[in-house]
Amino acid sequence: MIKSIRKMRIATILLLLSEILILIAVALLYLLGTDDIRNFFTINHVLVVSTVMVILNIMFVWIIVSLLSKIRAKSDIKSLQVIGGDVKEAYSFGMIGLVVVDKNFNILWTSDLFRERKIFVLDRNILTWQPDLEKLVQVSEALEDNIDDTIKLEIDSRNYEVKYLSDAGLFIFKDITELEFMFDQHEKQAPVVGIIMIDNFTDAVANREISNPMTAIITSQVFDYCRRFGILVRKYRDDAFILVMNYDSYLKLRDDKFSILQTIREREENRETKLTLSMSIAYNFPDVMRLSDIAVQAIETAVARGGDQVVISKYGEENEYIGGASVAAERRNRTSIRLYADTLFSHIRDASNVLIMGHTQMDLDALGACLGLKALADYVKSRAVDGKAFEPAKVIYNPNLTELKTKSAITSSFNKEEMSRLFISSQDVASEKGENSLVNSKTLLIVADVSRPSMVMDQKLLERVDRVIIIDHHRRTDEFIDNRIYDYIETSASSTCEMVTELMYYGNTPEFKLDMKTATVMLAGIYLDTNHFRSNTTGSRTFLAAMILEEFGADVTIADEFLKDEYEEYTLITKIMSSMETITYGVVVAKAEESDIIESATLAKVANQCMRVKGVNAAFVIGYTKAKEAKISGRSDGTISVQLILEKLGGGGHQASAAASFKGKTLSEVKMMLRDTIEQHLLTSRKRD
Repeated sequence: MIKSIRKMRIATILLLLSEILILIAVALLYLLGTDDIRNFFTINHVLVVSTVMVILNIMFVWIIVSLLSKIRAKSDIKSLQVIGGDVKEAYSFGMIGLVVVDKNFNILWTSDLFRERKIFVLDRNILTWQPDLEKLVQVSEALEDNIDDTIKLEIDSRNYEVKYLSDAGLFIFKDITELEFMFDQHEKQAPVVGIIMIDNFTDAVANREISNPMTAIITSQVFDYCRRFGILVRKYRDDAFILVMNYDSYLKLRDDKFSILQTIREREENRETKLTLSMSIAYNFPDVMRLSDIAVQAIETAVARGGDQVVISKYGEENEYIGGASVAAERRNRTSIRLYADTLFSHIRDASNVLIMGHTQMDLDALGACLGLKALADYVKSRAVDGKAFEPAKVIYNPNLTELKTKSAITSSFNKEEMSRLFISSQDVASEKGENSLVNSKTLLIVADVSRPSMVMDQKLLERVDRVIIIDHHRRTDEFIDNRIYDYIETSASSTCEMVTELMYYGNTPEFKLDMKTATVMLAGIYLDTNHFRSNTTGSRTFLAAMILEEFGADVTIADEFLKDEYEEYTLITKIMSSMETITYGVVVAKAEESDIIESATLAKVANQCMRVKGVNAAFVIGYTKAKEAKISGRSDGTISVQLILEKLGGGGHQASAAASFKGKTLSEVKMMLRDTIEQHLLTSRKRD
């Protein structure tokens, strides 16, 4: 049909040109000719010629219209024959439309569905009519129709799913308007379960009298807030509420940015023990019971990360974190610490033996915590057996996975006999078999200063042991040790050594004594993680822990000596600092040279040095810690959560101290990734006033 139209178009143009030439010739003869010619061509002759031309044009148009009608009729008959009457009815019932195109994608024919819906696109180019189809054409032709590729379009307020068969030059349009409507309604009504928990509730009860009206104010605000969005809320504990809603209400809650958290935070701003809210949301699964389990896990994660945030758990996907930029409130409740200690001691007493390990690239905080926990475990075991022989606890130690300063502290503090009493290698643990095996069903493994399975000192040992306890001060991430029987995660603590010191001091430990060497290493661990008490995580607990360790005999001079730099390291720190540049107001980045391999502790020192520059709120230092393994060390003054930023890059840590590692990336690539992440998430990572 397109070819016929082209021929008619050419004929029309030729006819018009002929008529124009005739008119020009007559006009020239009349104007330039002799009197005889003018006498011959009178007005009557001109009128006759004009009338004849008009009649010819009318006849020509009538002939063209007749030919087009015949061609269209033939085309319709052929298409009907191809489809067949029964199939046509099936297509009509299924609201399926067909469009046939030529090689240039000009529309040759459309099925009745388009005519019934007054969509007249015959003879138009389908890619001009619907440009989104071009991508479908490219994919379908490249894959030769071997997969079910479709695209969704909206035409005249109706939704269509379109498939293209390149070999047949056929587009299939399926009306899915009702299906989409039903899907949207089903999605809006899908169940969502949430939990709201009051952070620091136990501490607040211990430190101030919470009257019924005060509790009622928070309860009333939570109920009023949920009522605004059509959410069913029930208080199931003094400090917790369960929420049941549909997905549509959840979206409204999200658009509101969970403002109830800010409302409570602002109301509690001037109180000594601040109450904040944590919230969890679970969705994308039809079973409400399963969603409630997911919501419980998510709220545990929110609390473990310091509270004052929302953890959104979409079934089958990683958690999403909203908020959490504020510093976790310091908890001073001795009762809760005693409960933590009693639980830990109970598990130690029930265990056949105790193994303790920290993280890879073990620093002084991890080492000090491990040694302190060993001393506690041996003390608890000795009292449990009442003087009888018992299996002393052992600390897993691998020199190749230990920072240089930590190795130096070990070798300078302990002789060979002491090291054999304190430490055991992963190889020795794995080699013991049968009755001598150090791993059995009652073995207890305590993991200190880390909660991510990929970062522990010995991953194989972690997989072998069934009973695991975690003691850590870093914020919890999606990657978490699953086979734990108990965890004590306190994000407001400055260091794990501080937490272990509190367990010694507030736990039921009469006549407990800590040797001077272990106390000194633990004090050095506190110095390291607080940058000699300069970090914003330093609190009254930190100074008390340091004082307790000094009472145990910790040597301040030796602890400080453990952290001193060698000349070469000092030169390297100065060199890296010279590369420092500001990428946005208050945020600086320093990058080591591609040829340098640097200790993780050195990167952290550079970051701490950067923080001493006036006007710097956050510092990130990038360098290789191994061949082809780059690392970012981040520090802040508390106004920016470096943990939230580096978490987006797969890292983690603490609000004012965090890190992230990358394999197979150059330092320049890592720097670019960091810059992009800061630009995207800096605003949400700033501390809220």
